[in-house]
Amino acid sequence: MAPSKRQAVLIGVNQCGYDVQLPALRFAESDAQDLRAVLLDQDYGTFHDGDVKMFIGPKATWREIKAYLREIVVGSGPSDVLLVYFAGHALVPEWNDQLDAYLVTADLDPEVLPREPDNGLRMSFLKQDVFEAFAGTSFLVLDCCQAGIYADADRRHFAAMHTYRTQVDRHSALLACPRGGVARESPEYGHGVLTHHVLRALRGDAADEGRRVSFARMAAFVAEQGIDPPPAQWVKTYGPATPLTQPPVSRHDRQALNTPANPGIIRPCKNPLEDHGNSIMQLLGRMFRGLNRPRYHAQQGGPAERVELIRYAVDADSVAVVEFIGDDFRVMDKTARFDRDLFRPMLELAADEAVQYRTSMPGHVVSDGGRRRMLCVPVKYVDERVVALAVVNPAPAQLEMGEPLAVILRAVWDSDPVDDPVESEMTVMTALRIAFGRLPAPVYEYAFTIYQKLIDSMTMVFQPVVELSRHPAGVGVHSFEALARRNEREISAPLAALRMAYDWGDRFIIERDALLVSKAIRSYAEAAGAAGWQGIKPLSVNVAVRSLLRDAYLQQVSKALAEADVNPGTLTLEISEQDPIEPGPGEDWPQKPLDYFHRRLTALAKKLHINFAVDDFGVGHASLARMAELRLTQIKVDRAVLHHPLAVDELRLVAQVARYARDQGDAPHPRAVVVEGYDDEAPVSLRQIWDLGIHHVQGYFCGAVASASLHPLDGDMQEQIASRVKGER
Repeated sequence: MAPSKRQAVLIGVNQCGYDVQLPALRFAESDAQDLRAVLLDQDYGTFHDGDVKMFIGPKATWREIKAYLREIVVGSGPSDVLLVYFAGHALVPEWNDQLDAYLVTADLDPEVLPREPDNGLRMSFLKQDVFEAFAGTSFLVLDCCQAGIYADADRRHFAAMHTYRTQVDRHSALLACPRGGVARESPEYGHGVLTHHVLRALRGDAADEGRRVSFARMAAFVAEQGIDPPPAQWVKTYGPATPLTQPPVSRHDRQALNTPANPGIIRPCKNPLEDHGNSIMQLLGRMFRGLNRPRYHAQQGGPAERVELIRYAVDADSVAVVEFIGDDFRVMDKTARFDRDLFRPMLELAADEAVQYRTSMPGHVVSDGGRRRMLCVPVKYVDERVVALAVVNPAPAQLEMGEPLAVILRAVWDSDPVDDPVESEMTVMTALRIAFGRLPAPVYEYAFTIYQKLIDSMTMVFQPVVELSRHPAGVGVHSFEALARRNEREISAPLAALRMAYDWGDRFIIERDALLVSKAIRSYAEAAGAAGWQGIKPLSVNVAVRSLLRDAYLQQVSKALAEADVNPGTLTLEISEQDPIEPGPGEDWPQKPLDYFHRRLTALAKKLHINFAVDDFGVGHASLARMAELRLTQIKVDRAVLHHPLAVDELRLVAQVARYARDQGDAPHPRAVVVEGYDDEAPVSLRQIWDLGIHHVQGYFCGAVASASLHPLDGDMQEQIASRVKGER
């Protein structure tokens, strides 16, 4: 790796350029020289002589400065540091709508600028062509009037602020005054006022306990000195960590620096959302747990409830749901104080952005040039129409989050934060996970607790697996499958909640399966006891491949069986079709995947005395190879096979695979086959299934829906099923 470089470019201009009607300055050039002396000080400076470039007085020409800065940028690396300082005047031409300014160099000619606007050192050049392009960490100090224009210097000719463009996340700036403000020199100090306090800070007045002065400490110190107008500052990544001055390293300190870090300390890599972790948690708290959350009336619809909740959570003036159709728009729903006519110009600007970047930009901010800002977040696309949330004047701290805020609001809109706040909050967390990868550790851990709460809130119901027979007395409930539901009345599985775990990785998958299997075993034991049946029928529970590879999950299975006093032999774990059987990232299995997994199941069956099944054959990853090579498992056939044109042929093949070990003399019985999802609309009859040697069917054909309690088939149903197996119906 190439060694890092620390470079400084210091510019000071007392006399203005050609025909610039601005008074000469007294201290700008000496300010730059004094700053150079501090940076190179032999006791505490952190820069080397050859790496501090001065542009002073007549030698401060825009062409040479720009060329030198671009040379630094082209040769920069990620570990490099660049400090740019300017003391002098700034010029704002009347023709550039006040969104850009020129730093007045010795050769600036205002008469040329309308024809050749790049013939000068523009603030936008510094921002776009220097700091955005610089590969390392950069800092800027502007001690001049109108310094605050730098904050908007990349927005000239744009009324919409592109909040979600690539940001300069390793760049910090200290600006002498806001846009339109005046920077002053002080004869008492013999410096520009800002620079006087910058020099004080760097000489040690802003030092930390180790006598180091970072850009962040310097900027904070300057801001506390009561300068009028107050300076503007922002400090991004590495602003607090990169020292500009520091004491010399003693022999003791040098030895400490070269000593390996304490092996007992682990610190994760910095996350892109680290700086917004608190803001995210505060927003989630207001959205889902705030004591002052809006109270809703029964007659309100879902959209009306959500827009009011969003307005409250981000502390906005108002919120609306707007449909953009080309250049036009219509307001579909809104909170109080949303004035369609007042916001029309901003909405028309937003329409262009929403349509042009309909799927590539999670949101954008529109400003009217005054105090109002509107965050627009697309939430739905229908043909050429875009439906978006328009959030007027959200709290600045919330808006500062940028793209994460847009992701959060869209996830809130796509979920049900009013009636199902737990799943909605987990939906938000998962959206952040998908969009940004790893989350800050506190946010990740919080998401884990929310997911535990979500899974633990589910109810287990039991669907019977019916054993077929040509005689009514032989028809009955063979076993039950445990199914997760949000409540006992729900028919459909909460697939979105269950599948969230795959976006988070093994820890969430294993926790989900451990909670569900424990709940299933406990609930089943209670239901079986209440049913009063003699003995207990087998139970099957779904499980992910990744869970079966972790001992922690199997320990939970054993614990749950022991606590419920259930015979392990009655439990079958159905291997989900959701999962491929393959090594995870970074894993190295010693055998081919199916061989390795089969050996794992064989060992578990011997140790725990439980059974396994290949679930949902015919969809997902449940291939013929999986069914054939996982030889100790039962086989469950998905209902999709029943509706295939070659359904009977496919079922025949499954039956042959199930009988293979027995036919070869390797097993006393064929593997059990269960046809899932059978109903009265299935084109394959029960007689055809019976004739293929398949004697177990699961579905709603038997009149028994999944329930938290266990029920036998009544006599009439036994008669009907036996009759259908014989082909009489």
